[in-house]
Amino acid sequence: MIRIRPGRSWRLNPGYLDELRALSPPGARSFDGGGILDVVGIEVDGVDIAAGVGEAEVLVAVDELLAALRHLGEGSAAAQATVGRGPTELVLEARGPDVLLSLVTLAPPARMLASGLLLDSGRLWSAAAAAARSLAADLVRISPALVHSPLLRRLRGASPRPPAGRTGAPAWPHAEGRSFVARSGRGAVRCEVQVPAAAAARLADRTEVPQAQLAPLLGSGAVALRFAGAPALQSEGPVYLALRNLVREAEALVRAWEAGEPAFQLRFASIELTCDLTRDEVRAPGWRAPAAVAPAALALALAGAARAYAEKAQKLAGRPVESDDPLRDLRATAARLARHCAELASGELRRSPEVVAAPPPPKAVRAPQPPLSHGRIRRLVYRQGWRAPAEERPGAIWPSPGVVVTVGLHHAVGRDAASGRTLFEEPCRFAVRAWNGDDLFVSGADSLARIDPLTGAARWRRRMPAAAELWALPGGVIRASTSGLERFSDAGTQAWRSRLPGGAPTEAIHAEGVLACAGRGVLTALDAADGRPLWKRRARVLALASSPGRLVALCGGARPANLLIAIDPHSGRVLWERPLPQGSEAALCVWTDSALIVSGERRRELTAARLGDGTRRFSTALPFPGHALLVADEQALIATGPGGAAARIDERGRIAWQLEPEGDSPAERALLQRGVALLRRGGVLLCETASGHELARLASGPPKLAAVADDMSVALLDEDDVLSFHRLATHLSVV
Repeated sequence: MIRIRPGRSWRLNPGYLDELRALSPPGARSFDGGGILDVVGIEVDGVDIAAGVGEAEVLVAVDELLAALRHLGEGSAAAQATVGRGPTELVLEARGPDVLLSLVTLAPPARMLASGLLLDSGRLWSAAAAAARSLAADLVRISPALVHSPLLRRLRGASPRPPAGRTGAPAWPHAEGRSFVARSGRGAVRCEVQVPAAAAARLADRTEVPQAQLAPLLGSGAVALRFAGAPALQSEGPVYLALRNLVREAEALVRAWEAGEPAFQLRFASIELTCDLTRDEVRAPGWRAPAAVAPAALALALAGAARAYAEKAQKLAGRPVESDDPLRDLRATAARLARHCAELASGELRRSPEVVAAPPPPKAVRAPQPPLSHGRIRRLVYRQGWRAPAEERPGAIWPSPGVVVTVGLHHAVGRDAASGRTLFEEPCRFAVRAWNGDDLFVSGADSLARIDPLTGAARWRRRMPAAAELWALPGGVIRASTSGLERFSDAGTQAWRSRLPGGAPTEAIHAEGVLACAGRGVLTALDAADGRPLWKRRARVLALASSPGRLVALCGGARPANLLIAIDPHSGRVLWERPLPQGSEAALCVWTDSALIVSGERRRELTAARLGDGTRRFSTALPFPGHALLVADEQALIATGPGGAAARIDERGRIAWQLEPEGDSPAERALLQRGVALLRRGGVLLCETASGHELARLASGPPKLAAVADDMSVALLDEDDVLSFHRLATHLSVV
């Protein structure tokens, strides 16, 4: 007996019910079932083979299962459907009137949960169709508007019997396989992958089953690990899954070695190898003596074998490799690890305790500075300290205690704050300041480094294949890669590498241990500690912001409309959404308990939505036309527009003060520091944020860049790329 049993608890989830009942007819037509999580049970003769798999997108899983069975009915030799996280895949292979079922999870460690189950295809279809119709009935009962959804039509239209006219699938694999061996390593450790003829035949015919990418990779073989002076170890099973696990284990081994850990447990199938990282020895159960193997050499052997297997398997098909081919991913991951291990073995990269070249920061992270005065500030007096040409053509200025750092097209330059003397020059394409502190993370053409801004000394440096964008987060930095992100700790060790569905993100933000990444029409959340994917949703994200307990995203819709949504960062559940039918600027600001956007094309209007439920708190027409930018701190919210126009908006949405535009220069965001706002109005104007009172003017012409330090020093870059530094001499206040 076969039964497909979708979970029923989703029908009682208030969040899901509110979202479904709030769907409008246009929203119902685009409803795809994503985000509704529950278990999917697959019972065969009373045994649930999917027990313990966990929750999946239950509507999508049943829809994919029906689609896979349709493919088999149309003559495909194999098909697959995602039925759980990890992902967990149900692989179906046609065997005459029957179906050979395998359940595979790719969540670490990747393994077969069930295999070799030969089921009647008609009964399997009937079970899946019954589950689909049950889900459709529940959906219509909750939200009648969903009758127009294509997903619902597919679920409701599943007939009790398989579609007529089933075409018999040809025998697969039909090619004669030729066994091969993939080897890697030499000397102290070697790894061999033995692929028999039957498994090689599946690989050779993998282009015949485009709907089941995993089916050709489930052929059994053997992986052998040979050590000099010690018995060999061997495991048998699906070779692809074994190598996928071994590459992951090798990456963890390298990270542990770089971090200075004394030991590491490496799992080789059911065998646990004990790696002594201080003595470069490996022990296994049953061995009389340890084998002398360096961690980098062991990881290199495993990665090299995985890469050799993937290369030979790809050549067997004789056709171009698809971008989402699992073998391509395995090959790229193994090749990247092999390159890194080769560098470790060469001595160019060393363990973390030896990498640190500069002393630790001389003092603890500074607390935020209090307002400059407890009373009303009436005047600021500045003195120019120095001027220096900035040949690096800066794109950013970061003043810190004792140093002014500029980041240009190809170099980051540090200058002494007292004299303007150049302290260091560091080649870089991308740079970011550490989350807590003044250190710099710098990505150059061939390295990633953490730089002490006072001396330019590298606290650590890692070899990298190319420069990439960086984002700081607590405890380290994340770096964009070709397929996603990788995280490095403050000590320079690699914490994790994760692949994202949309590739490298265009924006990343950290919130409560979750890393939200936006790019290519997908919003993805990762666990910031280990890089594990938490959830994803389709969204064209224009801007991201975070607040306690939620992520706020401004998403693009059909022009001119946009959508403002709040999402639980851990589960991905939509807490509320607010349509913006008149459109909005592609900018978002969170202030006090509100999310702020600027909407309207002709008449700019500032709208505040409550973070708790998305309801409108206030809408205020801005007192100037054109593009508007927002900036806020604990004391004030400032909106700026073209020509240096500015206005302060209070907590009720009222205009507290405003400055008319001077000229037609583009809008520039204000800089707020200790109760003072720096505005670019013709030159540089510093005014009191509370009243808008003018405090000082520093330049007659508009600067290209400006920055304000904690001690209220101001760094300016003029149109001729000349950097000037202005110190606060004194300030006058009325208390």
